[in-house]
Amino acid sequence: MSNINLALIILAGGIGRRINKKITKQMMRFNDLTILEINIINFRKDFKDIPIQIVTNDKDFLEVSKICNRFNLLSPVIGGNERYKSTYNALQSIKHIDPKYVLIHDAARPIISSEVIKKLVKYSKQDIFCVAPVLKISDSIRKISKNIIRRIVPRDDKVLVQTPQLCNYKILKKTIENNNEKFEDETALFLHNSMPVITIEGDPLALKITYEKDLNLLEPHLTKNYNNYITKIGNGFDIHRFDNSKKSDNNFILLGGIKIKASMPLIGHSDADVLLHAITDSILGVMNKGDIGSIFPPTNEKWKNADSSIFLTHASKLLQNEKGIINNIDAVIVCQKPKILDYSKQMKKNIAKILNINEQKISIKGKTSESIGFVGRQEGIAAMVSTAIQVKNTDL
Repeated sequence: MSNINLALIILAGGIGRRINKKITKQMMRFNDLTILEINIINFRKDFKDIPIQIVTNDKDFLEVSKICNRFNLLSPVIGGNERYKSTYNALQSIKHIDPKYVLIHDAARPIISSEVIKKLVKYSKQDIFCVAPVLKISDSIRKISKNIIRRIVPRDDKVLVQTPQLCNYKILKKTIENNNEKFEDETALFLHNSMPVITIEGDPLALKITYEKDLNLLEPHLTKNYNNYITKIGNGFDIHRFDNSKKSDNNFILLGGIKIKASMPLIGHSDADVLLHAITDSILGVMNKGDIGSIFPPTNEKWKNADSSIFLTHASKLLQNEKGIINNIDAVIVCQKPKILDYSKQMKKNIAKILNINEQKISIKGKTSESIGFVGRQEGIAAMVSTAIQVKNTDL
């Protein structure tokens, strides 16, 4: 959606004294994003190139400036000690743009409905003073004093007013200049000056964060993906052959970090654990970090006979640095012997410990090759792994 006659103002200058936090509510983080950034991302879903003016405070100015640079927004402005002053500062800062209309939004309402936006923008093609989203009241209303109900208030003609509010830029700016009173929002200012305000249906999820309980209500919605994370699949494959020159009843192989008795050891520069190697490569593949061979080259004597858990731990740390989350690991070990089912539970427990994940996320299956080929002749063991991981969407 593109509209050159429209600009967006996000009011994020409040201190939020009613929430017991050391940081302002617009700077609180969910999924490693501030509430202000969540606002910006949600608006960007509908507006790819709209001018966005952020109003902030002295305390947050430096961090908000970095956010504005990162999202290619207008430079932030400092707000006033009243809402209308903050709004006016923003209106002044975009006078070089001179839009016909402005959308004015409270950053404390991080959930923005595309349907509400579409309804508001339709009015930008008309000549209006102000349009605001509202919600009908379903609960009974009473007037109280000193915790005692004093009077019944009819709810039939009452509504709750939300943001964003679509306002005529020039009229709003001039009206604020001609008034010096405190108004809760733009609708109150227009109504005080006998200018009609049109209403559209709002969104119940567009709750304003005012108290601690509001954060608790919104947290499940703020911690959802909101396109911040996507799922990627990484594939890993490894194969090692047996050393038939060292047949002995005292040999063993390593699979998933578990020692298993075998008549012949597997040949490898490290410990030849095909399962851990395949899982490691699948994780590295998701992050586009190469493979085991490029990070731990077999030409380096340092890795000779190395425990393969070192490789998997390294991949896990890289994943943690990028805040990736493993959804599941699906592994298939192809061999004639040993019988994988006898050891899969131990393997899953060990791998889960290395990756610090629930072992229920790991599936390990054993397959034979029906005595066909390299594996069927018991010349070696192969492992194939697919790993699904949630990672940050870098396209935002």
